[in-house]
Amino acid sequence: MEFGVRLSNYKGRQMIKITPHKIAILMGILLSPSVFATDINVEFTATVKATTCNITLTGNNVTNDGNNNYTLRIPKMGLDKIANKTTESQADFKLVASGCSSGISWIDTTLTGNASSSSPKLIIPQSGDSSSTTSNIGMGFKKRTTDDATFLKPNSAEKIRWSTDEMQPDKGLEMTVALRETDAGQGVPGNFRALATFNFIYQ
Repeated sequence: MEFGVRLSNYKGRQMIKITPHKIAILMGILLSPSVFATDINVEFTATVKATTCNITLTGNNVTNDGNNNYTLRIPKMGLDKIANKTTESQADFKLVASGCSSGISWIDTTLTGNASSSSPKLIIPQSGDSSSTTSNIGMGFKKRTTDDATFLKPNSAEKIRWSTDEMQPDKGLEMTVALRETDAGQGVPGNFRALATFNFIYQ
């Protein structure tokens, strides 16, 4: 799964233009034709570039190569884990904001991506991406410990507003990316790659 995060920052009503930055996250998923038997290998990588607020990605099993490339590896799982929406089909991570300009009172996060027509809260691979060979599987993003009904809908006005506590450098916004079937019982094995963009607005 591959998705980028562009951070567009606006402070107050001045609409200050700030150099955006991108977090590129790669998750590769290998789904075996033996749908419920064979393991799936998942790798989740992020590249972070500087902006007004320094955003870093942290979490269990996250590694940093020293060049702002982060990799999160999820233990092997079967396609049945996705179909049954188990914790094995999800990965937790945290976005941490530090070094922000003084006076920022909140951060809003919105999402864009290639949304599934049948499950519009899930992002699916681009049709022209030959590296993606699976079908009827997408990824959804939600705050940690919430249910799937709270998936952040891409390409909409839906947003996640960081709390004052989450904006603290020692806290962060705790998120979960979850793999789900876009059509129940129709998941097709293969390789999965998809692109998402997070937009951050500051005030």
